[in-house]
Amino acid sequence: MQTRTKAILLHHVRYSDSSLIAHFYTQEYGRLAVMVRGISSRRGNTRFSYFQPLSIFYLELYYSDKREVQNLKEMTLAFIPKRIYGDINRTSVAMFISEILHSVIREEDVNRLLFDFIESSVMSLDEMTSGISNFHLWFLVAFTDYVGIGPTHTSMRSCYFDMLTGQFTRQQPVHPDFLDHAGARVLNLLLQMAADDISSLKLSGDERTLLLTGLLRYYSLHLAGIREIRSLQVLKDIFK
Repeated sequence: MQTRTKAILLHHVRYSDSSLIAHFYTQEYGRLAVMVRGISSRRGNTRFSYFQPLSIFYLELYYSDKREVQNLKEMTLAFIPKRIYGDINRTSVAMFISEILHSVIREEDVNRLLFDFIESSVMSLDEMTSGISNFHLWFLVAFTDYVGIGPTHTSMRSCYFDMLTGQFTRQQPVHPDFLDHAGARVLNLLLQMAADDISSLKLSGDERTLLLTGLLRYYSLHLAGIREIRSLQVLKDIFK
């Protein structure tokens, strides 16, 4: 069946000198693996340069639900970023987010709300003029809601966040998997914050790193099989 869908690039690997397999999150089919051929041609070299983290495309596919890897007919960019790929800070954030998505999203089930969230996040990252150093933290917190592990914000002023239960608590947990008062406070703020408000969050490099480490630990506790995030150290070094 020939079909068309909007798609966000999560990851790609070379399959041969002239082709690659790209993993997308699509609007119509959820996660898909797609064979992209002819990237070594003169025309193909230009197309290969489009394969940046979180690039958004329109794909025309020869789709079959019996195939593990779909065949591509044609592709065009659906969104052309103005700032992401010319700015190392934004590029590093995009790489990190794409790794997280590639690791966490494994089902082929369609989730239009999730697709819209990712797409709008990419556009926000491209358009925002301040707060970029905290965007990955905001994204990780917002994304928890879409993967079923989202905590509820609290009205408590001084509390801990228990990563095992996913709840804020007045008492310090007896196990080591928790955020202290400072980390819990920032998490609670992020749970109530829109992407446009991230610039109001003032964090030191150490605070940012501690919260990032804690959030990734929270993911690993509740979502099995999270891969090592290769871009993590780069992100820590840039925003330290």
